[in-house]
Amino acid sequence: MDSERVLIVEDERIIALDLRRRLEKLGYQVTGIASTADEAVQRAVEHKPDIILMDIMLSGDEDGIDAARTIRDTSGIPVIFLTAYADERTLERAKAAEPFGYVLKPFKERELYTTIDMALHKSRLHMEVERHERWLAAILNGVADGIIASDKDDTIQFMNPIAENLTGWTEQEARGLPLADVFQIFDLNSGLRVQLPGIGGGPQTEGTFFFDDAYLHNKQGARIRVDGTVASIQHRENRFGGRTIAFRDVTDVKKMSDIIVYQASHDILTGLINRDEFFARLEETARSTNEEGRLHTFLYVDLDQFKVVNDVCGHLAGDELLRQVGAVLVEGVPQEHYVGRLGGDEYGVVLVNTALETAVKTAEKLLQELNRKFIWHKNTFHVSASIGVVPVSEQTSDIYTLLAAADDACYLAKEEGGNAIKVYETAGYSFLKRRGEMQWISRLTHALEENRFVLYAQPVIPLAEGRSSKLEILIRLRETDGTLVSPGDFIPAAERYNLMPAIDRWVVKAVVRYLRKQREQSHLREQGVDSSTDDAPSMLCINLSGASVKDQAFLEFLVELFRDSDIDPAIFCFEVTETTAIESLSHAVGFMNRLRKMGVSFALDDFGNGFTSFAYLKSLPVDYLKIDGSFVRDIDVDPISMAMVEAINNIGHVLGMSTIAEFVSSPSIRQRLADIGVDYVQGFEIARPCPLEDAPLLAAPT
Repeated sequence: MDSERVLIVEDERIIALDLRRRLEKLGYQVTGIASTADEAVQRAVEHKPDIILMDIMLSGDEDGIDAARTIRDTSGIPVIFLTAYADERTLERAKAAEPFGYVLKPFKERELYTTIDMALHKSRLHMEVERHERWLAAILNGVADGIIASDKDDTIQFMNPIAENLTGWTEQEARGLPLADVFQIFDLNSGLRVQLPGIGGGPQTEGTFFFDDAYLHNKQGARIRVDGTVASIQHRENRFGGRTIAFRDVTDVKKMSDIIVYQASHDILTGLINRDEFFARLEETARSTNEEGRLHTFLYVDLDQFKVVNDVCGHLAGDELLRQVGAVLVEGVPQEHYVGRLGGDEYGVVLVNTALETAVKTAEKLLQELNRKFIWHKNTFHVSASIGVVPVSEQTSDIYTLLAAADDACYLAKEEGGNAIKVYETAGYSFLKRRGEMQWISRLTHALEENRFVLYAQPVIPLAEGRSSKLEILIRLRETDGTLVSPGDFIPAAERYNLMPAIDRWVVKAVVRYLRKQREQSHLREQGVDSSTDDAPSMLCINLSGASVKDQAFLEFLVELFRDSDIDPAIFCFEVTETTAIESLSHAVGFMNRLRKMGVSFALDDFGNGFTSFAYLKSLPVDYLKIDGSFVRDIDVDPISMAMVEAINNIGHVLGMSTIAEFVSSPSIRQRLADIGVDYVQGFEIARPCPLEDAPLLAAPT
């Protein structure tokens, strides 16, 4: 990559900064950030970026589509829409702007990189085609066609110098000779002579006759590709007076046209057909499944170690690996099948008229060939691939269904460790589970856009006097029909598809809104309208996902929120699971330390699942230790669980942490916890979760 220049158009400042960070991480140069349509047009003129990433919904009278249309008409800079909207009306309007890509939020970095890379490639190709067209037009406008004129008897009377050069005859030699003896053209495909009107026995017609895909057989025996026209010369009273032939040498033009057509349908790096051409052929192949009852199979090939090669050795090494893989795939399948590069390190192979059983054997052979060493200078890498296999049947003949199925199969092959083949199974549990999770992407995205999440709260109370209670913030999803969905149903999918940072941001923003509203109510209490209770909670506990803890942009979001907000950070206690903390120890410690300096507290959630985590406790700057509920729920009947809870509680106290026991479901459990000195308890015995607005109002933090 040559550090292409990118202009970001996004009115959400946090999202724009996050996008800027991602782009710079991928190697792009961000020229600036615009937040309105007018500003986008102005920045496009000033900075002349290579590509523009445009949000559709912008503040102001004009949106991103309006800006994209103006930029297209004035500067021709390619635009990619980054939007959360995919409704029909928006799509139809977006098409009119002729974008080079359309990416739905939220998106993966790899998806963003591939879309930008393909858009820049198409833009360069588009500019190259325009350059060739201007060049060819200049040649044709600057050089006259060959012209031959005959009389009413079709004997030659005139030839210009270009005609002399092309035919090999001088005008002096040709004058008076039959036109058919000097100008002989033949069909390019059949080789048969083309019968021109009235010439050499051709039909007698008047008007203009056009010819192309022909070659001229000149006096020296050369074959020259030509096209042109034959027109009648009319005297007064419509009397036939002869003919003129205007023709040109199109040999070079046709070659250039063939090159342009080739480049438009092939990947320049590997020489394979490109994504657009591959999908066009796949669509035609899939259609034959229904119309002719043929059997075909689609193989989706994705390299396992490409990013490692690229990161360690650079793009030259990555390009060479991609070329080698393309060659292996072409050599590994017979000529009647076709292979294409779909983008990045992904390839497609369609085995035409091939049943699934045979296709799997071919896939196994390809997998074996791709499992090899790749050497670049002094570096040696072991390369392998994951292959998704999809039969092209009546159930999967739709191209989008095929691609989704292939992506599912390849993804599951990678989940098994790579270097594997996975055959798509419509009713397979893994595929149904992945398909169900993927459906959550759209549901969660729409829920974020439509503000349909709901905050709940559950009290966390002290077992000894002198401490104030807390509220743990919980989340529910309200469906369009009003029903509530518990987090256990959607959090796994949100974590898998990297939607948790967006959900965590929503929760934090919603909590800040709640606190501001609650402060207004507190003001009313001071005026005697309400009275506070002694057990009012003083802290809100919010769960953070591992993805958010690892996301530098999320940390900056929190820091900026606390700096710009009039909300006291001491009100917040962020809960992080022990798995997240241990898997990303350096990230977690840095995250916690920076926020603790601002007054934020931290709790280590679900502690005790793995006792290897005891070794890490000294390194983690946490204030509270939440004992995993799987131990707490049995302590009144299971002495082993009781011993574990007591051990965790003691270690937490030695390290200066307060302890919290979850899943307290009975008075006997609560009493046992009080006996061993646990600081806080939480569970149905204390209180069930309720909507946040119905929870006790917050007291001032102590």
